[in-house]
This record gives sequence, structure tokens and C-alpha cells, in this order.
Amino acid sequence: MIVVTIMGTMAAMIAPGVGEFLADARAASASEALVRMNRHMQARTQQTGLAHLMVFTASSGDGGGLGVVRVYEGMNNHCRQTPWAQTINGTVANGHAPVDVLDLSSGEYNPAPAGSSPTVDDRDRQVISLRVAGAVGAPDAAVICLEPGGTVLEGAASNVVGAGFVFTKPPTNKAINFIISRKVNSAVRGRDRTVFFSTSGITRFRF
Repeated sequence: MIVVTIMGTMAAMIAPGVGEFLADARAASASEALVRMNRHMQARTQQTGLAHLMVFTASSGDGGGLGVVRVYEGMNNHCRQTPWAQTINGTVANGHAPVDVLDLSSGEYNPAPAGSSPTVDDRDRQVISLRVAGAVGAPDAAVICLEPGGTVLEGAASNVVGAGFVFTKPPTNKAINFIISRKVNSAVRGRDRTVFFSTSGITRFRF
């Protein structure tokens, strides 16, 4: 009984540290996935000669929520000449599936109890969430388009039905920040991880 009591006490002391370590590892994995996604987007843009669109959408209203980032391949080499609404809303059978996806609601980044989905306010575990700063539509949305020549355009939802997005050339050296946070009850735990998307020349992520 004494041994069992000691083991239980030790487990209770160690568990919070293990939880912190695992949550931090998931946040680091999400940061690395963003870097990989951007490199994949750059490579595809140069290889195919087609514009590529990166779209971030929040999955809740808490300034980023869990967040999903998707990359779509365009139909030509210009961001403004691709019917993105058709590309994004088209059926997979017609080849309109995203070419890359980072979904923070997946079990890889936010494991959820059986039969439930991750939520931003979860009292039982730390939640890894994503928001953006410095982008049109921040913190709940961001749209970035990359052309083969290295031109980077920032998009905003158009008021015209079916038009998709309106694109503008952002200032040189503008940074759109993707911020990965660990949260408990919507309160940030530990330090944020920020991945910077530079709009100067060929886009790149850096820590």
C-alpha cells in the first residue's frame, strides 16, 4: 500500500509536466508544418508555373480558434485572373481539392476525447490554436497569393457574388504573422510561437 501510494503521488507530480511537454511538442509541430507548407507552396508555384493561394480561416470567434490553413493551385500564373471561388468551392472530382492542408482540429495537434471534437475552451487539456496578425481580416482570416515570378499579393473577400477575392500588393517587407498558442480555458499558456510570412520578393517563413 505504501508503494502504491508513493507511485500515485509521483504520478500526480509528474503528469502536469508531461502534459506541458506534450502540448509544447504539438505547438512546435504546428510551427514546423507551417514552414513546410510554405516551402511546398513555393516549390509548386515554380514547378507548375501556376499561381497558388494560401487561405487561413478560424474555426471559432476567439481570435483564431483552432484554425485551418489550405493551399490551392490556380488555373494560370496570375492571382487576379484565376476564378478562386470556383477553385475553392468546386468538387474534388473536378480537381479542386486543396493541394496542402494544415488543420489544427486534427488529432495530430489537438487530440480530443473519444466521440468529441477539440474546442477552444477545453478544461481537460491544452489546446493548440492559430491566429494571424498584420493581415487583412486578421485575426480570424488571411489570404495570400503567390505568383511564379515571386510576386506576392494579399487578398480580401469580395462583395461581388462569385468573384472570390480582391487582391492588393502589400507594402514591401510587410510581415504577416502566424501565431501558434497553447491555451487552457482560452488563456494563453507559456510563450507563443510566431511564424513570419514575408511579402518581399519570394515568400518565406522564418522563426
